[in-house]
Parts: sequence; structure tokens; C-alpha cells
Amino acid sequence: MSLARSHARKMKPALHVQLNSAPANSASPSPAPLLNSRPLMDYLERNPRDPARENQFSAASGADRNARSMRGIPETPNGSRGPDPLMNYTLRPEDMITVKKLGEGSAGTVSKVKHVPTGFVMARKHVRCDPNPDFQRLLERELKTLDRCHSPWIVTFYGAYMDGDELAICMEYCEGGSMESVYKRVAEKGSSISENVLGKISEAVLNGLVYLHKMHHVIHRDLKPSNIVVTMEGNIKLCDFGVSGDLVNSLAETFVGTSYYMAPERIQGGKYPVQSDVWSLGLTMVEIAQMKNPFPSNLAPFELLHYIVNQPVPSLPEDEPWSAAFRDFLSQCMIKDFMKRPTPEQIMEHRFIVESSIRTPEDVNMRAWIREVWDYADSATEPSIPQAI
Repeated sequence: MSLARSHARKMKPALHVQLNSAPANSASPSPAPLLNSRPLMDYLERNPRDPARENQFSAASGADRNARSMRGIPETPNGSRGPDPLMNYTLRPEDMITVKKLGEGSAGTVSKVKHVPTGFVMARKHVRCDPNPDFQRLLERELKTLDRCHSPWIVTFYGAYMDGDELAICMEYCEGGSMESVYKRVAEKGSSISENVLGKISEAVLNGLVYLHKMHHVIHRDLKPSNIVVTMEGNIKLCDFGVSGDLVNSLAETFVGTSYYMAPERIQGGKYPVQSDVWSLGLTMVEIAQMKNPFPSNLAPFELLHYIVNQPVPSLPEDEPWSAAFRDFLSQCMIKDFMKRPTPEQIMEHRFIVESSIRTPEDVNMRAWIREVWDYADSATEPSIPQAI
């Protein structure tokens, strides 16, 4: 599968963002914004439809004008893209209606929202902002990274705006939910997830990791089942590699919540190499295959860290009919010495992934699979799907 074909881009997309301010006819002064970084405020205040941009488009000719005004939102795996329904709009809190709450975590809350002027549905994440200048520099960097990422394996970023003292980040809504909610649903139904489906999940995650690293020099750092989501078309995507993952962890230095998936080198205080994401992928796939967390549940946080570093890595039970290729793939992902562990690009060459990549949608119908998981019929009724962050 060619990454280059799917990720070729013609332009830098416009960011649909706006910083809240008081109406022009307001008699009372606006409160001082929580954000005190001028570059970040400038970035959030940038209007994608300003006169200079309109003049630029007016001066452009035919195909070039169309290319420059096209913002590549959810691309399909064959590299096609559609027009951005939000191209002519600046995202504002007053234009959003909350449809339902999707999840809540240490980094903020996620809701399904509708953009009233267009009827476009998105997932909106509220992130609590810190006036710390270091936080705001990282925030600006992460928003720019989100804005540049356009891949069929990465959840699409639509824009951001300030909503009170919180940053609202608008992302693609993946109605199939997270892999955590999916495997819990499968377990509730007394069923299991086939190895062919696990192959497609692993393949998509690795494509996303390779894209982030090769195209944007980004390491995910927070890979886990709740950060892998799926659409009702069966497309697997990565989320939370930016503001709510790397950014918050860099400043808070917390082990709570994500310690299950930390690679030994990170626990021991070493640098975070790209191979650390491969360790997290291995643990994630063991968890999805077993439909439960692979570590003992009675360990305190620091006991868990000691266990990860010093005890044998989790593996699939020998009495279960998993293939030798899948078992070896997992063992390669979870080599404790990161210098010997493959990178995402290297593990893509593993037999398990190569065999998965040649299976067609007819061989592994991910669309039919996710709809069967949620008993979803092709109708206007959407299933009630829990999501986590």
C-alpha cells in the first residue's frame, strides 16, 4: 500500500479557528484572555476567509484556484478527497449544538456536536488551558501539527477556538467508537475478534504511525485501544496523538491512565524513541485480541511500572488458535530492548502485516464487521456507542 499516493497534498489547509471576544457594541471591556502567548493568539485569531486570501483565490486560475481552495478532509484509502463543508466558515461556539457527550478523561471532555450553519457533525474536545508559557508554546505547535495532518489513518482536524477558558478542538466524528468500546461490545455478545480483522487494525495503525513519523516527525506517545477509532465504513484511524496526549503528558509527567501501555525505556526515564509506539501497539493488540487488559488488575501504579520492566511480556495463551505469524508479530513488537525492537516502518515488513495488506475488502469486510458489532442497519438510526478518551 503506497503511503505517498494517499498523502500527497497540494496546499497547506486553512485552519478554521477564532478567539472569543466581546461584540463590537459591548459597553463592558472583554476579560483578559487566558492565553497570553501572542503567537498563539494570532494563530487562533486567523480567519481563513480574510480579504487577502479571497484576493489570492480570485487571482488564481482554474485548476490552481480549485487546488488551493480545497482542504483535503477525510481522504479515502485510495487517496481521493472531498470538498471541505466548513471551508467558508469560522468555527464559533454559538454555532455549535451538543448532540451528546461521548467521553471524559483527565485531558478534557469529548462531545458529538453539530455545526448549525452546515449541519456538519464533528467530535469536539474541550481541553483545559494553562497560562504557563511552555504549555502555550506546545499548544501552538500541536495545533499546527494537527492542521497539517491529512491521512486516511489519522482522525481529521477541522479547527479550534476558545470557549471560555477552554480550548475546543473539532475533529472528525468516528461513529464506530474506539477499539476499547468495540472489544467490550464483542465480549458482551459472547463473540471474538478474528485474526484477519486484527490484521487490518494493526496494518492501519502502523500506516498511521509511519505517516506521523515520516511526514511530520511526530511520535504518537499515547497509543492504546481508546485512541484507535473506527468509522461505520470500517476505516481505522488514530487520534489523540497531539494536544491531549503528547502535550498534556509532557507537562504533567503523569503515569495515571496510560502506564499500562508505556514502553520500558520510557518508564526507566530514557528518551522516547519511535520504537516505543511499537511496544504500545503490541500491548494494544494483545488487549484487543483477548478483550481484556493484559496485566494483573490488582497492581498499584508503581507496582505496575516495576512489573512492566521486570516481568515477562504479555502474550496470547498457548491453547488458543492464533497463528504463528501473529504471535511472532506481537513478540517482535514487545522486545524489551528498544534498540533491538523494530520501528513502525520496519515492522510493516513483518509477514503478518504483509499478508494482511494483500487481503482485499472482499476478503476482510471491515464495514460489515463493525456494523455487525453494533447491530447497525443501513438506516438513519444511529446506535448508542460509548467512546472513551
